[in-house]
Amino acid sequence: MSDVRIEGLTKSYGAAPVLQGLDLHVAAGSITSVLGPSGCGKSTLLRIVAGFVRPDAGCVRVGDRVVDDASTHVPAQRRGVGYVPQEGALFPHLTVGQNILFGLPRLCRTATRLDEMLELAELPQDLARRYPHELSGGQQQRVALARALAPRPVVVLLDEPFSSLDTTLRVSAGRSVARVLRHAGATAILVTHDQGEALSLSDEVAVMRAGRFVQVAAPGTLYNRPADPAIALSVGGGTLLPGTVTGHRVRTELGELSTSQVSGDGEALVLVRPEQLDLGSSPFHAISARVRDVDYHGAQIVVVLALPSGHTVTARGPATAPPAIGDEVGIRVLGEVRTYPAAEVS
Repeated sequence: MSDVRIEGLTKSYGAAPVLQGLDLHVAAGSITSVLGPSGCGKSTLLRIVAGFVRPDAGCVRVGDRVVDDASTHVPAQRRGVGYVPQEGALFPHLTVGQNILFGLPRLCRTATRLDEMLELAELPQDLARRYPHELSGGQQQRVALARALAPRPVVVLLDEPFSSLDTTLRVSAGRSVARVLRHAGATAILVTHDQGEALSLSDEVAVMRAGRFVQVAAPGTLYNRPADPAIALSVGGGTLLPGTVTGHRVRTELGELSTSQVSGDGEALVLVRPEQLDLGSSPFHAISARVRDVDYHGAQIVVVLALPSGHTVTARGPATAPPAIGDEVGIRVLGEVRTYPAAEVS
């Protein structure tokens, strides 16, 4: 296992900056997700680490070896880095076995190594003679991962590997791939724009915005203590409401709420997560709101509520006895809320 260190990484295409002084440390044997919207520079970062693209400035280290800086460029094939592109990019004219062994020297393309990789990727032995089009999308992704792991790389890079899969298959394929990576003891960087994928599969998440990392943290920290309102809304969703902070209390339209943050008193924006809003009609639900919309998500519903002020809030909960559009319901906030200085969002 080797760690990965990225220091001051910069890249532009023409006059357009893509990466702006990135710093990141990926611990050996861990999985780090790079999370961000399309066009923020995620794939460019991965291609630089892989050796496909040269940075304008900065340094990339894999273990104790510099693989890219102003005076050094180790070719991609000599970095000991495995790469899993979008949709796996399997060779359609080769069998599963031939795909898995493709990157190995001829003398290493043995039945023993193939059996090892099929077992590692949790694939049945009889799949070795099939072709990619005969596999499910999840199986294809595990074959692509087995191909990347077969040469025993020190680092594995995955570029939106589940983007073409439907939601259910995406979740199961992600779990399988993460399990394989951990069993192999691989150091991995996963690029994704899917927050659920990043939070559930990773040891650490690096949130990228316009070519910069705006927060790098463990999934629980990222969700519970997002660094700014934009991260808060993009990771987990929720509503920002105006409030006034006094000590560890904040006065809002939803009542007086508690916060454990240590911050100055004054005007603030208050983050309320959808799962914090409890709907009901008991005396504890003193704040009323009108149901504007109800979306069903299997066992859960998402309810959009209009407050008397005109602000809307979103609640998420079990789909038992859901309210109807137009109903007036009582709401209360469960747990502590997070606040941000009002100036952080215009």
